[in-house]
Amino acid sequence: MPDHAPGSRQKISDLILEQYNLGELRPAAERRVRLQLEQDGELRDRLAALQGSDQEIRARYPAERIVPLIRERALRSGAEPARDEPARTDRPRALPWRIPTLAWAIPVAAMALVLLSLPILLRPSDDTRMKGAASHLVVFRKTNLGAEELAPGSMAAKGDVLQISYVAGQAKFGVILSVDGRGTLTWHLPGGYRGGEMASPALDHHGPALLPNAYELDDAPGFERFFLVYSSRPFPVGEVDRAARARAAGDSAETVALKLSGGLGQASFLVRKG
Repeated sequence: MPDHAPGSRQKISDLILEQYNLGELRPAAERRVRLQLEQDGELRDRLAALQGSDQEIRARYPAERIVPLIRERALRSGAEPARDEPARTDRPRALPWRIPTLAWAIPVAAMALVLLSLPILLRPSDDTRMKGAASHLVVFRKTNLGAEELAPGSMAAKGDVLQISYVAGQAKFGVILSVDGRGTLTWHLPGGYRGGEMASPALDHHGPALLPNAYELDDAPGFERFFLVYSSRPFPVGEVDRAARARAAGDSAETVALKLSGGLGQASFLVRKG
């Protein structure tokens, strides 16, 4: 007999299901979801739909097809994300998407900077929304061969240059931030946020949207964890800032979700650092 009667099953939220699919749950929570999946056909259908939407996105925008095209274009925009601490030479740097014309004459340099124009080419030509896709983050790493899409939990090192992107799904407003192994908080969207009263910006629904700045990892140990917090309505950025600072101040920022008020969803992407 099943361990739980159908009426006693705890509702598995979309957020928990996303974290299960990405392998981001703690062992006890993962076991609970796995057990309920064995007993609940509707939950299995929801997981299959989530996995299908992820596969559709990857099939629609394979890196090997995009990389040769994006060498033709470049973006020129972006403000630096804010750090809590004074700037230091060993801290991560925001890298504005500015490419000297000469760079395109050097094949290696051109390929190393292919991420710079991804936002242009990742927009579907018909401007249709990616309906049904769960809100989530996608992270690319710059390499000598082009743009490498990272899997959650991938290893990275000091000096690696990452490009953060997101799929809005059904969310309309959102913010993106990251916390590292030192407990340092970095704001990526809105870029340059340093506290105060402001509302969350609207999200871009025209395909996977890349932020205007790349992000260079520093020597903070352990990890860098990126969070996308989203909602169907505008919400105070300060509320997320306070929740992120509280999480960063403890020892659970690598594994535990942000403690947010109702109505706010979140997705995270963990990069481990050697």
